[in-house]
Amino acid sequence: MLNINHILVVLDNDHPEQPAFDRALALASSVKADITILGSCYEAHCEDDSSLETETKFKIKQALINNCQAWLDSYADEAESNGIEISTEVHWQKNIHDAVMASMNTGNFDLVVKGTKAHYTIMDRIFTHSDWNLLRHCPAPILMVKSAKPWTNNRIVASIDATSNDEGHQLINENILAFAEHLSDNFSTDLHIVNSYPMVALAFAMVPEVSAPDDIHQYITKQHRLECSKYARKYNVSEDNVHIKEGDPDDVLEDMTKELEADVVVIGTVGREGLSGVLLGNTAERIIDRVSCDVLVVKPLDGVDPSIS
Repeated sequence: MLNINHILVVLDNDHPEQPAFDRALALASSVKADITILGSCYEAHCEDDSSLETETKFKIKQALINNCQAWLDSYADEAESNGIEISTEVHWQKNIHDAVMASMNTGNFDLVVKGTKAHYTIMDRIFTHSDWNLLRHCPAPILMVKSAKPWTNNRIVASIDATSNDEGHQLINENILAFAEHLSDNFSTDLHIVNSYPMVALAFAMVPEVSAPDDIHQYITKQHRLECSKYARKYNVSEDNVHIKEGDPDDVLEDMTKELEADVVVIGTVGREGLSGVLLGNTAERIIDRVSCDVLVVKPLDGVDPSIS
C-alpha cells in the first residue's frame, strides 16, 4: 500500500513565491500528511580556514541561521493555521541539494516537494545543478513544482514505457502508476496513461535496404495498446484515458499535457551519472523543462514494494 505520510518541502531563495510550499499544503491537506520545511544558509567566511576571528565567525553564522529559522517559521505559522502538523529544519550547507540529502539521511520522508525553473541552455544545466542532483540522488520521489497555480483541471498524466522487458523499467511503471493512482484518488481527478513509441519511419530510414511492412504501424500500436490495457485495468484507468502516440517521449508528453490540460505528469527516471548525464540529460530532465505543469519524478525503488505484481 502506497502512503504519503511525511512530506519534505524545500524552500529556496531562488523562488520568492515558494510554489512548492503552496503545493505541499494542498497535498498535506488531501492525503493527511505532515510537513517538514527545509531551508539552508551558508557563508564561506565562517569556515575554519577563514581569517576572521572565531567569535566573529560564530556571530555571523548564528545570525544567518537565526534569520533562516525566522523565515521558515513564517511559513510554519501558515501551515499550522490550516491544521497541518509541521516542523522546520535549517541546514548549514552551501548547496540546497546537500541540505536535502542531509535531511533525507535522518528523516523518513515519502515525498520531496521543490520549486523549479526552466533551464534553457546547456550552460544552465551545468551551473544550475541543485535540481539535477536531486533527481539523480534523492532517495524519495520528487515533485517539481512549476507554478503556484492550484491543480484545477482535474487531470493527472502517468507516462510509462509499457512494452519494455527490462525489469527496472517495469518496476518504474508500477511506481509511476501507483503514485498517480494515489494522487488521483485523493484529489478526485481523472488519471490518464500516455505511452509513446519511436518513430517507425525514422528507424527504417537508418537501414534503407530493409523495407517497412505495410502494417507495421498497426502492429506496433496494437502491442502497446495491449500492454497499456493491462496496466489500465490494474490501476483503474478508463480505456478512453489511454493514449498511444508515436514520437520521442518528451515531444509526446509536451503535446499531451497541453492537450489534456494536465495538472501534473508522473514520470520515471533511472538517473544518469557523469558528464554525459549533464550534457545529454535524460528524458525526465528534458520533460521538466518542456512541460508547463508540475512533474512528479519517481525511480525504481521509490515508494512501491519491489515484490509488487
